[in-house]
Amino acid sequence: MKTSLFLLLLLFLGFIARSRVIILASFTVFICLELDMEPVFTFLRARGIEIGLIFLLLSIFSSLVADPVDWARFKMSLITPEGLIAIMAGLLATQINGMGLNLLDSNPHLITSMIIGSIIGITLFEGIPVGPLMAAALSALMIKIVKFLVIHL
Repeated sequence: MKTSLFLLLLLFLGFIARSRVIILASFTVFICLELDMEPVFTFLRARGIEIGLIFLLLSIFSSLVADPVDWARFKMSLITPEGLIAIMAGLLATQINGMGLNLLDSNPHLITSMIIGSIIGITLFEGIPVGPLMAAALSALMIKIVKFLVIHL
């Protein structure tokens, strides 16, 4: 499939999912492709995830301004069962998200399947769109589990 048609498919899927993020990203890449702006793609391949994570963290950290941290409560939360589970979840999430990035790098065509799954989750099950990195991370984990089971069963 020609790349521009693929991007238009993603744009269409973004409209179905009512996802401004997918719409904006697919439209922007489509325009850059049509205008032959290769340096933009080179830059985004090298720094796009990092830039996205910066904006995500800015959003999360901004909540600290609205609701300042109670340091005594923060320190206590580190040793509660919930706090320890949250720390372990953060460690696990970084590893699984790394697997997701590797999956997207080696199989970029899977993004359409992930978006279709997201659309089904949003429209039929009232899910929340959390983005392709989470979908890629879960996909990578599930692929590893299935491969493990196929080999060992």
